Formats: sequence, structure tokens, C-alpha cells
Amino acid sequence: MQLNDTRYTLLSHKQSIRHHNIAVTFVLTLCTILAMQWSVAPLSAQTKDAVTNPFDAYRLGITRAESEVRLDGIPDEQAWQKAKPIGDFSGHFPIDSLPAKVKTEVRALYDDKAIYLFITCYDNNAHDYYTASLRRDYSGNESDGITFVIDPIGARNSAFVFGVTPVGAQREGLMGGTSAFWGQIDWSWDNKWFAATKVGTDRWTAEIAIPYSTLRFAPNVKEWRINFWRHSWKNNESSTWTRFPVNFGESSLAQPGVLEWDVPPGSTGLNLSVIPYLAGTMTKNYRNETPTQFTGGVGGDLKYAVTSSLNLDVTVNPDFSNADVDRQITNLERFSIFFPERRQFFIENSDLFSQFGFSRIRPFFSRQIGLKNGRALTIPFGVRLSGNVDEDWRVGLMNMTTSSNTELNASTQNYTVAALQRRVFKQSNIGAIFVNRQGRDFGGVAGNDYNRTLGADFNFFSDNNLWRGKLFYHQLFTPNNQPGQFATAGWLGYNTQNLNLNWNHEYIGQNYNPEVGFVPRNDVIRIQPEGGYRWWTNGETVVSHGFTISEDAYLTRNFELLDMNTYANYEIGFTNTSAVWIWGGRSFTRLYFPFDVTGLGQTPLPIGNYEFWRYGFGYGSDRRKVVYFNVNTDLGSYFVGHNTVLSASIGARIQPLGTIDVSVEHTSIAMPAPYNSADFTLVQAGINFTPATNLFFTTFFQYNGQAQNVNLNSRLQWRFAPMSDLFLVYTDNYNSNLFGIKNRGVVMKLVYWFNT
Repeated sequence: MQLNDTRYTLLSHKQSIRHHNIAVTFVLTLCTILAMQWSVAPLSAQTKDAVTNPFDAYRLGITRAESEVRLDGIPDEQAWQKAKPIGDFSGHFPIDSLPAKVKTEVRALYDDKAIYLFITCYDNNAHDYYTASLRRDYSGNESDGITFVIDPIGARNSAFVFGVTPVGAQREGLMGGTSAFWGQIDWSWDNKWFAATKVGTDRWTAEIAIPYSTLRFAPNVKEWRINFWRHSWKNNESSTWTRFPVNFGESSLAQPGVLEWDVPPGSTGLNLSVIPYLAGTMTKNYRNETPTQFTGGVGGDLKYAVTSSLNLDVTVNPDFSNADVDRQITNLERFSIFFPERRQFFIENSDLFSQFGFSRIRPFFSRQIGLKNGRALTIPFGVRLSGNVDEDWRVGLMNMTTSSNTELNASTQNYTVAALQRRVFKQSNIGAIFVNRQGRDFGGVAGNDYNRTLGADFNFFSDNNLWRGKLFYHQLFTPNNQPGQFATAGWLGYNTQNLNLNWNHEYIGQNYNPEVGFVPRNDVIRIQPEGGYRWWTNGETVVSHGFTISEDAYLTRNFELLDMNTYANYEIGFTNTSAVWIWGGRSFTRLYFPFDVTGLGQTPLPIGNYEFWRYGFGYGSDRRKVVYFNVNTDLGSYFVGHNTVLSASIGARIQPLGTIDVSVEHTSIAMPAPYNSADFTLVQAGINFTPATNLFFTTFFQYNGQAQNVNLNSRLQWRFAPMSDLFLVYTDNYNSNLFGIKNRGVVMKLVYWFNT
């Protein structure tokens, strides 16, 4: 429904009073956060040494191996018999108040080269396991397995994560910054470690070796932090070594126990890795009818441990041709879409740079370096220093240069990012970031082409993890500084096992445009309250059910409403891993420029106010089945017409050789004359074939009706030695209307990892 005559105004104060209110809100949020911290523990217990950590009672002793440890999944070495095991895992999901249904034991050893773990996962019928494939970086939502998190520094602000399945598939990831407290893991990280598994009649075992060179740690520290969790899909259960409420993720860094060394490791000596690559590419642009181009490339990375917890990375002419392709979507928004970083060099310790601000107010976004309009620019050289100085300080410094490209109208640019993070209280931290893009003869005297951001963030986590919050202020500097070159925001959340409450507010200035960041919308105030309640049951059928009510409003500097979405949803999760949900609510949009809702450049809607109602429901089947599926609907009015979005996905598991997944989304926009209607279909299909743990073949097909593009990407990866790979990648793009070829490319890339 169009409401051109309706004016939505929340407040009508003068500008000075508006800014005063924002400042007061900011200060009140900070005071509330500090009050929450001091209310958790008495003032006399504020120092970290005086606070008793209940998880200190969980201790895994690690002792020196008296003989060589052979990785075969069998504990036949005498050292394993002497190592004292831990067990008595607790149920975490779906019930966190009972012992685990299946027993797990862990032992630990070390020598001069590595840490060793032997994990025994008991099961009355161990051969009846679930696994999707043998591919590396498997999903915990598709396979049985044991996963563990190691925090060598003990600062709870960064950690390494490793996991293995009964058939020997491995995964490794990183946690850092605020994501560490949420238990969010970046599985894109890749490094060298080893595992061997054995499946018996009543148990399966995993024998693991993690070289010291893979970890970053302070020397001569006797106590590290560690935790384990096990997925048993036949029981739909995850169990953890330490016991804590189900509303916290298994990997949360607030709850690990202690890895206690009899003699702590010292300096590992020279820790240097050289990773050269050799690549060859054949490309053909059929639209421009240019000749087939053959190019070659050589370059590589160098990794040097300045200290055992601080790493120097150098890259020369990096090549990212083997990175995963972006997943396309149907975009009906008026603003830019965020695509995640997939290039390996930018991933390790990326949280030091990438987690400043919020998801839609990032002062730094690494995809702004070396990419323009989705196409790669040459990066001759880059260097990064990152890691922990000690348990309280983390630092990050990165500098990269990109070459000019006439075809893409891109000039030579230099990028510098510096970040510093200091732990405060027990789990909170304060961080500062500086981002600089420098162009136009940046090495000479001109130097007046730059875009710089300086900011500070405060991330708060109470000792009992019930309260969480964030405050930040970022200031932009340009050659011609203008008013409103800043962004500030505050968030505060309260989270228990049942109740979840959140408040968020943001203010983005009218001229805040960090060119090395991601800010799709400026000159707005955002207000975002949310609340929800979840009931956990001990029933045979339902695991939990609950509702969430949220509002997301954007306002002008004059507090006039621009957009507001008010929605509620209700979800039921079943013990067989299936789920059903229903949602609905109201959207309001004030168009301040003509907008074509189809995105096809057709007749736009006029400036004005629009209100519409949306609702939907969905169902996800039992993910443990050989064939599983999801369906979802999104229905209702849409501006002056209607929009129906129907989506479905189906997958099949061919255990353990791989998976086949297909998803289809159909969007139907119906508009009255003189506006245009449209139908878009998005199809995505993937095949993952893993005949061995060191051989992976994936093919991904995408059909995007809105972009009128068909994309095919196939990749063969052979890991012929630890962390050393041969890639063969084939990519095609077609016009979806005529299926005429747009472009085609073939890449062969050889990567080898040399260690000292």
C-alpha cells in the first residue's frame, strides 16, 4: 500500500538536542556495561588472579612420551598406557543437565616436535556412524566426530580448533576477537597436522599429532586452555568435557578446562615455512571475441614465527585462482551485498582487522583489496605481522600494494591496516584500528589521494557470560574533510538458557565512506531491539521451542522513519534433528529515490512511503537420513504489489564418498501497471566426490535468472604431501537466455609447503 500523504516522524527536536540524545545514549550504554561487569564480582575480586574460574577444576595432564608415537589409531605404545585419561563428558545438546549418553576418553602426550592426543569414542555399534564425505573441513552438522579447541595463551581471545571423523576426515579452524566468545569458527584456515583413526566394534579411536609450528603460544607457560566436544548423530547429542549451559556454543572460549604440562614447552627455535606456487591459466573471452590467452604465474608465501605466538607472513604475487566461487543470490535490496572473504592469505588472524565495527559498519573489509567489480587485480607484494604479544595484548599490522589495471580503470594503490587489542577486566577487550588507502603517486610528493579511518572498539563480556556488549567510534579522514565523517554504535545483550534480550543502536554520518571497508548505507540512525524466549524439554519428540520478536528501524538525522521491519517467529526443534518454523510481520519503506524492485532497469516506483506485510513458514527434515530436504516460503504484499518466494533444497549422502546438493529458489514479483512484474529463478547444485582423504573433486553449478548468468565451476584438489596441493580448476560463464558462452577459463596450480 502506498502512503504518500503519511509522514512518519518519531521526534522533532532541534539538531543540537538530537546529537545530545545520541551522546547521552552512548554514555548510558557504557555505564550500563561497566555496571554489569562490576555487579558480577565484588570490587575486591576484579583482578584476574583473584577470580576463581570454576573450569580450572577440569584438568588434562600432558606428559612427555618416553618413546616414538606412531599414528595408527591404536594405543599400543607404553606411553599411552601411562597417560592419565579424562572422561565423564557431560551432555550439552539437547540436554545439558545429564551425563553424556556415549562415553569419551582423552589422553595427552608430547615430545620435542608435537602434541599428541589419543581419543576413544565408545559406542555399542561403532560401525553405525554418520559421515557425509572424506573432504577436509567437513561440517559438524553432517558427520559424527570429535572436535577440540586449544587456547595456548589462555587469554580467551583467540584459539585453534581441530576435528576428526571416524573415517579420518580432518578439519581445522580459527577463532578470534568477539567471535571467540560466541564460539564462531572460521574453517577457511588451513595448516599442517596429522590424524589416524580406527573403527572397532564398540569404539572408534583417533590418534592425533599437532606440530608446535602449527600453533602460536608463549614459551614456558604451564597451563593452556582446552576443551573437547563430540557429535553423536544417532543420538542427536553433542557432549562436552566441561559442563556449561546449552545456550553457549560448544566451542565458546569462556568454558575450556586446563591442559596442564609437567614441563611446559619453551621456544620452538627457528619456525619458518616457505610456500611457493606455480600456476598456468588459459582464458577466453567470447563476448569480446579476443584470442585465447595463456598466462603463467609464480609466487608464494613465507611464514616466520617472530616469537612462538607472533607470526610474520609475506606474500609475493599471490594467486587466488583456486579460491571457492561466491554463492550468488537474488538481490532485491537497494544496497550492496556482503560476500565473505575466501582468499587464504587474508584469513589467518583476520579477526584482528575484520571484526571492528558491526556487520554493516566495517572500517576494514579485505575484499576491497585486490578485487574490483569481482575481478582480480595483481598484488605484487604484501606483508602481515599478527598474533599475541602476551596474554593481554594482540597486535596486527598489514601492508599491501595493488598494481594498476587499464581495463578495469584501476590505479596503483597501497593499503595499510594496523590493529591493537588489549584485554580488560577478565574477558573483555579494547581495540584500536587504523586503515589507510593511499593512491596517486603514493611514493612521491603528490600523495593527496587517500582515505583513512581511525577507530576504537570496546567489546564487553561479563564474567558469567550473561551480559555482552560492544561500543565503537570510527572517524574518517579524507583530503577534503566534511561534516559527518564518522560512525558510532552501541549494543548490549542479555542471554540465559531461556531468555535472550538485545538492544542495538547505530549512527552513521552522512559522509562516512571508508573505501577499504563495508558500509552499504550512511546518513542514518538505526534502532534494533530484539527479545526471545526458548523452552527446553526432556521429551521424546521435541528438543526445544521458542519465539523471537525483533524490530529493525532506520531513521534520518531528523529522526524521520526511513525503514522499519517488525517481525516475530516461532520455531520447534525435534529430537530427530528436524525443525519447523513460522514467521510474520510488517515492513515499512520510505523511498527517497525512484526504485525498480525488479533490479532490471524498468519502470521505477516513485518516491514515497510504502507499507506491506510478509509471512512465511518452513520445514527442515531429519539431516541424518540418506536423503534430506528443506522447504521455505516468503509471501505477502510488496510495495504496491505482491512478492512470493518459494525455496527448496534437497541433498543426498553417499557415505563416505560424497554428497549431492540441489537448491531452487523462485521469486515472483507481481506489480500493477505501469510497473513491471518479474519472475526470477536461482538454481544451485553441487557435487562433492571424495574417494580418499587427500583427493577432493567438487563441481558447483549456478543459474541466476536475475543476472541472466549460468556459472559452472569444477575443482580437483590432490593433496600429495602435507599442505602441498595440485589444483585443476575449470570455470564457464554463459548467458542464461541464449546459453552463449561469455568466458571460459582453466587453471592448473601447484603449491608446495617447505618447513624448517
